[in-house]
Amino acid sequence: MDDLNTGNSEWKKLSPPIPKKDPRRLTDPKSSPDNLKTIPAFTCTNEQLLRPNIDRDAYLALELKTPRLNAIHHHLWLAGLPNCARPLHRQKLVGREIFITEDPEEHLVWRETRIFIKPLPDFLLDYSYWENYLCSDEELHKSACGLLLSYAWLVRHKSDLRIAKESGLLSGDIEWSSWVEFLQFFLDRLHPSTLDKVNKRYKYGELRLTRLNEIYRYVPPTYSLNNFVRGFRSGSTWYTAFFERNFKWMLAVFASISVVLSALQLGLATDLLKAKVGFQRASYGFAVASLVAVVGSAGIVFVVWFVLFWYYLLSTMAYNKRIEHRRTNNMHSG
Repeated sequence: MDDLNTGNSEWKKLSPPIPKKDPRRLTDPKSSPDNLKTIPAFTCTNEQLLRPNIDRDAYLALELKTPRLNAIHHHLWLAGLPNCARPLHRQKLVGREIFITEDPEEHLVWRETRIFIKPLPDFLLDYSYWENYLCSDEELHKSACGLLLSYAWLVRHKSDLRIAKESGLLSGDIEWSSWVEFLQFFLDRLHPSTLDKVNKRYKYGELRLTRLNEIYRYVPPTYSLNNFVRGFRSGSTWYTAFFERNFKWMLAVFASISVVLSALQLGLATDLLKAKVGFQRASYGFAVASLVAVVGSAGIVFVVWFVLFWYYLLSTMAYNKRIEHRRTNNMHSG
């Protein structure tokens, strides 16, 4: 009981880190993000339909928390630096295109010329929403502070604010002066030099998706075939896209082998090298090794395809069976 009381006293210490003045120019002073206009009618988890207005806690956890990244936090240095993310205008300068994601796990994750950014939920700008729903859970509070901090990184200049509005990342009603005032209040209460009030995911800025996939394949929090096959976030599930992404390097290798074999054949056609026993043996050895490499590579590709085919087939069957079982149980309980 004492522990419970101590825990309750800890929750009371949590307070909204934002000013009461909303940075948006709301036409209706009584309007608030806490209504049906700003949250979806439903959303889906992996296997369940979720009604945000009915199960608000589950919705906020889905909207803000990053459990998969937290699970590999001690490996995140392989995927990114413990620095601020680049502002939006710099993202443009380095040739990255902004892609919208609603998954906080994908926020500030990049791959090649793409960076995925989660739009800032309007309720994070509302003081009363923080008081009513975000200050009762320490982990949720830290996740919300972290997401808001990431926007302090992304929107540092007027040009960043313009890009954020054009990309749909921030409300179009936010003015530059109001945004600066809002961030100053927030940063004064956040202590950004220590980051003790934010979720540990936000101790890193941008994260590289290919590295995250490798971490989840080879040093995952829990070893499973699913983690090995899919990684952190799998891309296209088309076999063609998969093999192009993972085995296109073979084309360069085979092209190099072809060039070397042609050079060896040309060398053997000359009188000078044809008489060299060492050169003949080297040519013979390389030709045999090349044949073995080609056959072996084709075998590896076939084995990978075979394993993936049966993995996706069996996992789909198991998933369908699990969903049907759940629906049957819901019908009986209803």
